[in-house]
This record gives sequence, C-alpha cells and structure tokens, in this order.
Amino acid sequence: MFDEPSSSPIARIPELRWLKNVIMERALTRGDYLLSGGARSDYYIDKFKLFADPHILRRIARLFVPVVADLNPDLIGGTELGGVIIATAVSQMTGLPMIVVRKQPKGYGAFAEEYVEGPFTAGQHVLLLEDVVTSGRELLAAKARLEELNLRVTPHAIVSRGLAPISSLIQFALPRGEGGPRTN
Repeated sequence: MFDEPSSSPIARIPELRWLKNVIMERALTRGDYLLSGGARSDYYIDKFKLFADPHILRRIARLFVPVVADLNPDLIGGTELGGVIIATAVSQMTGLPMIVVRKQPKGYGAFAEEYVEGPFTAGQHVLLLEDVVTSGRELLAAKARLEELNLRVTPHAIVSRGLAPISSLIQFALPRGEGGPRTN
C-alpha cells in the first residue's frame, strides 16, 4: 500500500467525510430559516458550534493547508464575521499574514470608511476565506472590494450549499425534511 500525499484529493476524503459528519452531528438544525442572502431554508448550519471547539476549528483550518500550498497566496483574508475566525486559524497554521474584509466600513478610528483591516500591498495574492456560502453574494462583494485595491483574490469557503460559484472544501445540501435534528 502506498501513501497518498496529504494534498491529494484521495487522501483528503476521510477528512472531508469527517467535516460533513461533524456538521451533521454538531452544527445542523432543522426548521424554517431566513438565510443571509434572503433565501429560506429548512436547515441551518451554525458554524459557531464548530468554531467554539478549538480542536474542531484547528482541524478545519488544517483542511486549508493543501489549498494554501496549491495557491501560494501572500495573505489570508477573512470576511466578517465567520470568515475572520477561520482565516485567523489558517493564518496561525500557515504563518501567512491576515487581513479582514468588513461588510461595512467602520465609522471611527484612524482608518474610518475603509473596508479592509490589516497591512497589504497592491499586487499581492489573497486567499479570501468564508465559512458557509449559499449564493456567494457577500463573498463576491468582499472579493470585489479587494480587487479595487489591486489585490489578486481567490475566494474559498468551508461549505457551499450548492448555489454559489465559489470553491469550497465541501458541497452540502439536504433534501427538504431529511437529516439532522429538528428545532424550532
């Protein structure tokens, strides 16, 4: 038996299976939910139930190591709020500096009215991370803000609910009424 390199898609299958299982066990709720993009869903992934456990957060961040190795970015970027948490963990794991992209510019401080926090230089390549995407609208808006600053941007999410044109670690969709606990 030969060992697959850790960046091999085949080697990652057990880890991606683990990610889907941990979402199902710890972060999935059933009900009637309004998602951030305005769509309704009968399930919700509460990523903060995952991020609150440092062992799970570290393991999710580790799943991005092959992505970082493949893309070779200069910076890790995170979108407000959940993307910042995973970007921080990935930055810590890879040793790459991090920037934050806000949804709205803050109206105070030395850099009021700016969307981006943290040092960067025009022309740098940013791996922009998000937690869960449905339409991808907010992540693509953050990408556009960074591109306006002459940064090269590759967006990537932990989970895509299957509707966004965004690369992700896993695609996650449930048929209506199937899987996970039901809460109201």
